[in-house]
Amino acid sequence: MPKKLRENLEQQPRFSGTCIFYDMNKDQCGIHSFRPEICRMFGYHEDLVCFRKPELATKGKVAIKERYIGHLSIDFTWKDFR
Repeated sequence: MPKKLRENLEQQPRFSGTCIFYDMNKDQCGIHSFRPEICRMFGYHEDLVCFRKPELATKGKVAIKERYIGHLSIDFTWKDFR
C-alpha cells in the first residue's frame, strides 16, 4: 500500500465497525482493486447485507474460499500493521 494512502486512511476518524481500509472522505473502499474475496461478496449475499442497499443481497449463503482471519473492522486496527 502506498505510504500516502495508508497515512490518509489511518488518520481518518472511524465509526465503530467500519473497515480500516474504507476511505471515509471519499465514501468508498480504499483498497478496491486489491480487496479480499469477502469484500467482493459484501452486499450481494443474504448473510452479508449492506445497510445502504439491502435490495442487492439476492444471492444465498457465502461459500468463502480464502482462509478466514478475522474482521478488519473489529479484530484489526492500524496498530496491527505497524
